[in-house]
Amino acid sequence: MARRFGSILLALFLVAFAFIPGAEAWSEPLQTKQWSEPEYTEPWSEPVYTEPWSEPVYTEPWTEPEYVDPWAETVETDLWDPKLPGEEVGEIDPFLLDFEALYGIWFIWTQSTPLGGPNVQHGKDQGVVSIQPDGTYTILHQAWNPEPVEGTWRLSYPREINDEVVQGIVLVDGPADTDWAVAPEPGGKIRLLWAMKWADGSALWFFDSELYR
Repeated sequence: MARRFGSILLALFLVAFAFIPGAEAWSEPLQTKQWSEPEYTEPWSEPVYTEPWSEPVYTEPWTEPEYVDPWAETVETDLWDPKLPGEEVGEIDPFLLDFEALYGIWFIWTQSTPLGGPNVQHGKDQGVVSIQPDGTYTILHQAWNPEPVEGTWRLSYPREINDEVVQGIVLVDGPADTDWAVAPEPGGKIRLLWAMKWADGSALWFFDSELYR
C-alpha cells in the first residue's frame, strides 16, 4: 500500500513540474569571446634610407714627371768643371784644381816599406819628373825603368782618378807602357800614381810615390 502511494506521489510531482509556466530545463549561457583581437600595430617602421657611402671627389694620384733622356749626349771638356752636383763653388780647395802648379820638375821619393819584423826598406829618391806647359813630359823612374821615358800629357777627366775631386796631369804611356798621373791630395801633398787598366778602358789608380821640389 505504501509503495503504491509513493508511486502516485512521484507521478503527481512530475505532472506538476511539467506545467510550471516559464520554467526551462536549463538557462542558455551568455556567449562571450574567449579573447579579444588586439589592435594591429606595425611591427617595425621602415627606416629612412641613407646612402652608406658618398663617392669621393677624384684627385689625380700622381703627376707624370717630365721625361729626361738618360742617354743624352754630354759635352766633355778637358778642364775640370767645379760645378758638380752637391759641390758648390767655394767648397773645393783651389789647390786641388790648380793644374798649372804641377808644371816644372819634381823629384820622386818612395816611402819606407816594412819588410816584416824589424826589417824595413828605407825610403829613397827614385828619379825625376819634368812636366812642360807645351804638353810634353819626361820621367825617369829607376824602380820601373833605368832609362827616361818621354811623351805627351793631358788633363785628367772629372773624377777620373779614383773618383776624387782633383785636377791631375796624366802622363800618357809612361814607364811599363801604362799611364801615370801627377795629382794633388787633400792633405797638401803631390802624388805620383800609376794606372791599372781594365778591358773597357777604365783604370784603377795606385799610389806609387810622393813628389817634391
